[in-house]
Amino acid sequence: TETPIRVVLRSREPVTSRERRPLLMLQVELMLELTGELLAIAGRGQQEQEQAINRQTALYSLKLLCRSFGAAHQEAFVPVLRAAVDLVTAEGEERNVMGSALLCIAEVTSTLKALAVPQLPRLMPAVLMVLSDRKELLSSEIYLLSAVTALQKVTETLPHFISPYLQVIAVEVTHLTRVVEKASQFPQLGVRLASLRLTLATKLPPRVLLPTVTKCYSQLVCSHQSQLGPLMDILKEHIGHMQRDLLASHQSELTGFFLTALNFRAQHAQDELQKAGETEGHVIDCLLAMVMKLSEVTFRPLFFKLFDWCKTEGAPKDRLITFYRLTDCVADKLKGLFLLFAGHLIKPFSDLLNQTNVTKTDEAFFDSEDNIEKSCLLLQYVLDSLHKIFLYDTQRFISKERAEALMGPLVDQLENTLGGEEEYQTRITKHLVPCIAQLSLAMGDDSQWKTLNYQILLKTRHSSPKVRYSALLLLLELASKLRENYMVLLPESIPFLAELMEDECEEVEHQVQKVIQEMEVILGEPLHSYF
Repeated sequence: TETPIRVVLRSREPVTSRERRPLLMLQVELMLELTGELLAIAGRGQQEQEQAINRQTALYSLKLLCRSFGAAHQEAFVPVLRAAVDLVTAEGEERNVMGSALLCIAEVTSTLKALAVPQLPRLMPAVLMVLSDRKELLSSEIYLLSAVTALQKVTETLPHFISPYLQVIAVEVTHLTRVVEKASQFPQLGVRLASLRLTLATKLPPRVLLPTVTKCYSQLVCSHQSQLGPLMDILKEHIGHMQRDLLASHQSELTGFFLTALNFRAQHAQDELQKAGETEGHVIDCLLAMVMKLSEVTFRPLFFKLFDWCKTEGAPKDRLITFYRLTDCVADKLKGLFLLFAGHLIKPFSDLLNQTNVTKTDEAFFDSEDNIEKSCLLLQYVLDSLHKIFLYDTQRFISKERAEALMGPLVDQLENTLGGEEEYQTRITKHLVPCIAQLSLAMGDDSQWKTLNYQILLKTRHSSPKVRYSALLLLLELASKLRENYMVLLPESIPFLAELMEDECEEVEHQVQKVIQEMEVILGEPLHSYF
């Protein structure tokens, strides 16, 4: 006589085939009767000398039966779920058998739906216990994949019943996400985890998920900071799916959370700047998802609350780095709309440009050993924020007064050697030159152009060859932005360029020749007659 397993295996093709014929009720009942025998085989331990492969096959057969007949015969599969949970909770169980049991749990739970709820108090701790045994998990991708699949299916099927376990789920998911990011040998697991994170972000209401994210942040921020990135990504996806009216009702709660999370850099001021920056980047990306859903009326109080947060008396200066990095990102997203809020930033911008310029102050801006690195970072975000403001200014936001407030401190940055040679060159070419050149377009006034051009020309007489060279780079970029409008500035520029043609520094002399050649191309006429 054939064993139950062979019967099921022989019947597997018609059960799973896409073109299977409708089975008579009697045949279905006969197939369902096999569940008892299959459960007996799956439950037999080593005492009965049952081979692990047979137990796995029995569990796989139960999974196939549930997929084929479970929707119409849910009650028949309640004992299957109970038995599978028993296997997962049993001590010393064979790992491959547990993996098959977890996959069976995934299938049966998604089929039983509400009927699986009474099993959750046993099922969820069992699955989470498996996930917490990290050493065992990481030695077998199949076992790990089975556990994550079970968790994903349970979360997807019964999202409103997993609240008691949600914090533990979120922590485990963020940990496994980081593991997969570091190891490239788990591609399938990465896909399954992405699906699980999406389920958490989209299936749970804000009143459930937001308090959980807050608790998880508090738990992870001290000892597992690398997991904060995946946590923020879940929240970002959740905010992206929230309706605007729902977001409005939770904005106060979210604002409180972001004020805490944005303080990460200040709270970890002694950590490596790069690591703090990575976590901060995830927080800012998440906040941007909310910003893009707010109206001008609702964004304004949020922005100025953040502005006050960074400059409150006694607040850590590291908050300034965070705020101006956020400002750069928000300005890039909102473009011209950001100018509605930027007016209050002009004086702080001007002050920070002076306070981080080593030619204007001997005082360290940050009271820490890495003052120079932090000052360079802050200066970079200030320059990039200003560049975005100038770039998207189509409404004459840069008035004469605002231009005068910024022009001098910006041009004086040509002399600022903060951070050393390499840092100086990078700042000049990638941040300062594009920023000032864009300022010239935002001003749109030839009298202001003359003032700006003359201030740059004066730097070509600086005692340092580096500054003279940088001034030439800026002068050329100014000409390329203004194009034919630069003709009115040319007569004033020629004497300075003529001096540099005989500069004692060979690099400066070569650069001025290059500038003159490129200016001739930009302006469309030869310049040799001016010399």
